[in-house]
Amino acid sequence: MKKKLLVLPILIISLFTLLAFVSFSNPSIKGDHTQVTPKKSHWFVLARKSGREFLYYGVLGDHNNSRLIKIFQVKTGVPGESPTPLPSLLGRKYWLITKKEISAHNLETAPYFLTLDIPVTDTWPYGPVPYEECNGQCDWILPGSFGLHGINGDISKLSKEDPGSSGCVRHKDEDITYLHNILNPKDYEIRYYVEDV
Repeated sequence: MKKKLLVLPILIISLFTLLAFVSFSNPSIKGDHTQVTPKKSHWFVLARKSGREFLYYGVLGDHNNSRLIKIFQVKTGVPGESPTPLPSLLGRKYWLITKKEISAHNLETAPYFLTLDIPVTDTWPYGPVPYEECNGQCDWILPGSFGLHGINGDISKLSKEDPGSSGCVRHKDEDITYLHNILNPKDYEIRYYVEDV
């Protein structure tokens, strides 16, 4: 009889201890709805028509919780022929920069290339299909990835007279070197928004 009387208080104490632990460790039971702090990263907005690219650091896609780091004057794809693709035409909000590499051997993209996750094909039209921004399917002329790259010292590739690239975003060599040095797509998400302005 004495053993039964001793077991009951121990069970009650154990039950209260367990309930206290569960309610303390579970915020929804306490009513504490602590918000997770959004991760911060570099992210971009490309204004296609004006040829300006904005680099931000902060909450991805949130101008109010980010700071503008730098504005680059760039040259995009040829409008109506081989444009830099808009994510919205493929049901996306943004592209991602997925890798960076040295491209010193490539006379068109040296010194660096930052790859965007825009869909490509090995055969015509060498880009997203369907993508009918060019009075029908666009034609990117050359196979390979879309991305941000340099101009191999040829500043005329950024001039008004130059019609544009085959869908990539050209930068001054010093600008693409700067981006190559500060960005690390293996470690964090880098979004690339494109606006047709």
